[in-house]
Parts: sequence; structure tokens; C-alpha cells
Amino acid sequence: MLSKPESVTLADMESNNVTPEEARVALESVDGIAQSVKRSPTPLWAYALVSSLFGFTVAMTILEWKYWWVAFILMIVVSVALAMYERNRAVRPSMKQPLQEDPQPNWVAAVAPVAILPLIWLVPEGSTVGAAIAGVVTAVVFTAILYYEGKRR
Repeated sequence: MLSKPESVTLADMESNNVTPEEARVALESVDGIAQSVKRSPTPLWAYALVSSLFGFTVAMTILEWKYWWVAFILMIVVSVALAMYERNRAVRPSMKQPLQEDPQPNWVAAVAPVAILPLIWLVPEGSTVGAAIAGVVTAVVFTAILYYEGKRR
């Protein structure tokens, strides 16, 4: 967004019989609008929730829990909700705004499950300690990846 320096804008407004106080109020309101539409990052707790669900799914799969697929489906539902939340936070484009590219997809987060899933095969089946370690490692790695990718966008 291109803007003039405040002194130039105030000079332009003063030539239109606008008082400096009115000009400052107008500029403050424009700044307030700009700050309110600024894209805020996704909270870390949202990434931690998705990552914890994935870690729980990995741990329960290693422990041969009969209903591991319930945790997996819950993780998918939460992941889709997070993706929709991130996608719908953008401000509606205006004709006067410059065109911007859509954000690049998060390929690291898409490929990371493929890298994490071999943990299920490396840890002995039924090992409670191994399942706990694998679940915690999965949750921490995924939280870090999602947080880094969220900050990068």
C-alpha cells in the first residue's frame, strides 16, 4: 500500500480548508482500519492441537489400540478446520488494491507425515515407552514445522 508522508497529506488537506486536528483524526482512523485488517498469525495453540492429535494417533497405533482410526479421523477434521480458518482470514480484495499472489502451499507440512510415519515401524509394537516417545517427538516436530511455516507466510 503506497502512502504519502504525513506532512504531505496534511499539507494537501490544509489546502482544502481542513484543520490539522481533523486531518490527524482522519489519518488515525485510516491507520486504525489498516491495523484491524492486518493478517494476524495463527495462534501456536492451534498448531499444537493438530500436532498433539497426530502424536496421539502415532502413539496409539504403536500400542495397537483398536480404535486408532478415530484419533486419525479427528486429526483430519481439525486439520481441515485449521486450513479453512487460515484460508478465510484474508481480506476481500478491492479493485483499488494491487494484485497479490496467493500464499504458497505448505509443502513441508504436507510431506512431514510421510517422514514421521516410519516411526511406527521402528518402534516395537506394544511398547508403551516407545509409543510415548514417538508421540511426543511427532507432536514437537509437527508443532515446530507448522509454526515456522505459519510465520514464513
